[in-house]
Amino acid sequence: MMLAALAAAFPAAAQRQHQQQQRVQATPNNDIWLTNAVGIEYAIDPRWTFNFDAQLQIDRDISRLRAFEVRPGFEYALSPKWAAAAGYVQYQRYPAQLHTLRGPFQDLLHRNRFGKIAVVGRLRGEELFFENTALLVRTRALVGIRIPIGESPWEFAFSDEIFVNLKVDGTNRAAGLHQNRTYVGFGRPISEHLRMSAGYELDTYERNGIFRNVHQIRFGVVYKLN
Repeated sequence: MMLAALAAAFPAAAQRQHQQQQRVQATPNNDIWLTNAVGIEYAIDPRWTFNFDAQLQIDRDISRLRAFEVRPGFEYALSPKWAAAAGYVQYQRYPAQLHTLRGPFQDLLHRNRFGKIAVVGRLRGEELFFENTALLVRTRALVGIRIPIGESPWEFAFSDEIFVNLKVDGTNRAAGLHQNRTYVGFGRPISEHLRMSAGYELDTYERNGIFRNVHQIRFGVVYKLN
């Protein structure tokens, strides 16, 4: 009887420990992050472009390394305003015991201009595999706008992106609307090939029925190789 009671108690204790670890690792509400992003573009020919994006995130009020993201891919211009892209993404989470997510992504992009105002729309699909064989399939829809500031080289940027989880097998996440990102910032070209940006992003997401806000300070550079 005692052995049976101990055997029953061990899974319950392990589950409580796992839940406690999840609470410790959970992002605090209104946490402040610093995100540094680097983009590299190479035009292969008039229709094909190679893109490489990398992001380094620091969380816990900008005191702890959180994640490193890499996203290489190829873009194909369907027309002057429409393009399709596909590639691979990996989210390396820290501390090291947290899961790594990796898998393919696909984009459908629309770019347009109204005078000097640039508008972009992007529909992205991601199929992310966890180390424990769990699978997350989600779609992301983004709309952004860039507005020149007078005759200066600076421009104002605004974008909003929503995340919808479609398949959540083994991920402990819920299907449906999961996340929203709203960004405001400024950017300007530094040279013919180099462009920089800086801004603020409000990231609101749901996890285990609880909504949290993350305040991200973002810096980015994009370098065109040709």
